[in-house]
Amino acid sequence: MSVFKYSPLFFSLFLTACGSDSEHVDMSDPVVIGCDLSDINSLLVNNKTYEYDAKVTEVDGQVRVEPVSSDKLLVNPDIGFTDFHRIDSHIDTDGSQHVDNSVPSYPETSTVYYRWDWSAIQPNNENEFDFTPICNVVKEAVIAHKKLAIRITAMEETSQVPGKEGTILEESRLPEWLMKKISGKISPNGPFVPDFTSETYLTAARNLVQELGNVFDSADYITSIDIGMVGSWGEWNLEDAYPGDGTLGLYASGEKGLFSNFSRFSEYADMFESAFTQVPRVMLIGSSNKNETFLAQATSSTKPAGWRADCLGDKYGYFSNSWSHMDEGYPEALANAEQHGSPDIKSIWKQAPVQFETCDDMTVWKTHHSYTINDVTEVFNYALDHHASLINAKSKPIPDEFQPAVQEVLKKLGYRFELISLTHSKEVLASSSMSITSEWKNSGVAPSYYPYRLAYRFVDASGNVEAKQETSRNVLDWLPAETRTDAAPVINLQDDINTPALTGIYDLQIALVNDLGDAQIKLAIDMPQENNWYTISKVTIN
Repeated sequence: MSVFKYSPLFFSLFLTACGSDSEHVDMSDPVVIGCDLSDINSLLVNNKTYEYDAKVTEVDGQVRVEPVSSDKLLVNPDIGFTDFHRIDSHIDTDGSQHVDNSVPSYPETSTVYYRWDWSAIQPNNENEFDFTPICNVVKEAVIAHKKLAIRITAMEETSQVPGKEGTILEESRLPEWLMKKISGKISPNGPFVPDFTSETYLTAARNLVQELGNVFDSADYITSIDIGMVGSWGEWNLEDAYPGDGTLGLYASGEKGLFSNFSRFSEYADMFESAFTQVPRVMLIGSSNKNETFLAQATSSTKPAGWRADCLGDKYGYFSNSWSHMDEGYPEALANAEQHGSPDIKSIWKQAPVQFETCDDMTVWKTHHSYTINDVTEVFNYALDHHASLINAKSKPIPDEFQPAVQEVLKKLGYRFELISLTHSKEVLASSSMSITSEWKNSGVAPSYYPYRLAYRFVDASGNVEAKQETSRNVLDWLPAETRTDAAPVINLQDDINTPALTGIYDLQIALVNDLGDAQIKLAIDMPQENNWYTISKVTIN
């Protein structure tokens, strides 16, 4: 049973004005149902650009338009930097007249990243779920035209206060009802380590993940979900419990009596894959320890997960001159997955996302590690070389001298679709078929993991849409170059579309639309657009 306990937000303030494009809401969507978003009919979308820069040629009645590529920053779904535990880092959320916690140096984002303790969403018993905290954030994200990335954390913290050592803290990450049923160990450093592999724990985890999937398995609202719930901060290690010895694989043979059946860690990837069939799943990268086969399992299924790595920015000299996450940690973890049954791990980005989180934050890079813009560029190029879509820089201030590197990486993270050319007949008969050929490229470093479709429409001089047609073609296979420095391959398309029944001169517009037909994607071209519908040419209908 799911229980939702929240006050509905006033979405009526955001209803679309008459005559503008709008974002539709699928009333059968699990998030719309589960979070009670039924009072949303449409949300205001209003953005325009008027630039027109293209080469136009006409030969034998065929018009060829070659838009000029744009170098502007594009804020598109599921890519770029993420806000962290806030909807918009530019907004002051402190509420105090004396404190302003806004971060104006942080870039504009399309994705917000939140983590919730298990105890916050299943506080009472094993049969009752309260997804109010997640639903409230979903609602705020919808208003801001953003999507949500999720992780559930599930490792206990205990008190170190003299006389109260071992006492469970009030801000427990595990529900009290579950704590009474499971076994575990209080580590010397304080945190309680549950037996993640016991039948009792796994059954409870499986039920929670399945219920999460029932409500939140919608790629229209959720960018990705971490395969978390194991270890410190949900990161598949025990570093806060056993600092310096936090590698999970060190405890595969019953060391310290922590885990009753280490092989059952494999069940977590399975339970997330079963529950989330639409939303991309992301596995924490783990380590090179041969006992850790979790990344291999998650990334080698028929619908594989992507991977996520923490501490981007830790290169030689950050903590040590002999080991770093970027030089040893990540490559060795990927090699470990490759050796344990995931031979395509290094190209998994073609099917599922790669994400990073910064070590500390970028101000610390400057103040504590003396990073220069060259260091920052090197770090970001590393992320691009691994075909990253998202970087969580934790909504922290970004030093001014690092901004050029941030602006450049934002132009490459994830996908960046460009229309190279579009060719069509100058004049066509009404109510007939019109052939359009086009060339595209993805100048980013990753594909889109959402199946946006190419759509066309004819718009008359008064702004009325006389005909619209969505193709069955989606962008999932619009891949970028294999390396950051290579030229992107050209994608050649041919479509036959229906023309309007009324004669006249029409604007021919294109867009990449979601499953509801909403134009979602900003293209990297300097052409006039309104609400992501781009006017490419004019067609005379006779």
